[in-house]
Amino acid sequence: PTLPYSHFARSLVTRTSTRRAAMADKSVTYTAALACDRAELKTGIAHFGVGGFHRAHQQVYLDELLRAQFDTAKEWAYTGVGVLEWDVKMRDYLKNNNWQYPVVSRTGPTPEDMAMHVQDVVSLRDMVLSFEDPAATVQLLALPAVRIVSLTITEFGYRVPLNDGDFKLVALAFDGTLDGEVCGDDIDPACRGATVFGLILASLAVRFRSGLRPYTIMSCDNLPHNGEVAKKRVLGAAHNLPSELTLGDRGVDFVRWLEEEVKYPSTMVDRITPATSP
Repeated sequence: PTLPYSHFARSLVTRTSTRRAAMADKSVTYTAALACDRAELKTGIAHFGVGGFHRAHQQVYLDELLRAQFDTAKEWAYTGVGVLEWDVKMRDYLKNNNWQYPVVSRTGPTPEDMAMHVQDVVSLRDMVLSFEDPAATVQLLALPAVRIVSLTITEFGYRVPLNDGDFKLVALAFDGTLDGEVCGDDIDPACRGATVFGLILASLAVRFRSGLRPYTIMSCDNLPHNGEVAKKRVLGAAHNLPSELTLGDRGVDFVRWLEEEVKYPSTMVDRITPATSP
């Protein structure tokens, strides 16, 4: 059974400090990083919002699955996607640690009697920043191997309007520009400001053009009926694409495809993660 939040917490600290704690305090248990060939990990899930909750929960669950069934789970590794300037710090920290990091879990009957466990997590394969290379970000999301795009972008993230960069990316997706070898420097600089749902629309447009199945869009934000919220945002954005994109019948078919073929499951979120200590 799940313990009440006051009796269960996860936090993120530096790998060095967790190892020191595990050695100094015998009440601290430690699970070392899974010994595996990280080159075997393939991106099956792309995640927007690589923050504390995501790293302390979703990444941990996949890490545990890798330990139990590596040959199956290795096809489902995460690649994180950042769209904000402060994501640079997170990407650099994770990259400098070979995409591994520790999670501290505390459990016990009372706050005064808490046992601590440290687990090194290896389920993150990579992290990309859309404002560094929006074309590469769209191409990542459009890969057939990516079967889920998950979101922890806060309530505000669903209310950010599409911008000119989003519209340009969608147009490039529909005219086939993003199908080939293209990098961020080859496209309009406005695309570097693309939003989460602009990137999602553009990548789904690439898959739609290519006859590929869509990925599942899985909101993990603490919102009632968050799957419906995500669906409404995607369809609303698609309906509001400017007429100058001249998508014609393709646009009508695309919106229908987004509504009928893309899955938007609702999830329940009832945990938070304390901020990382310096």
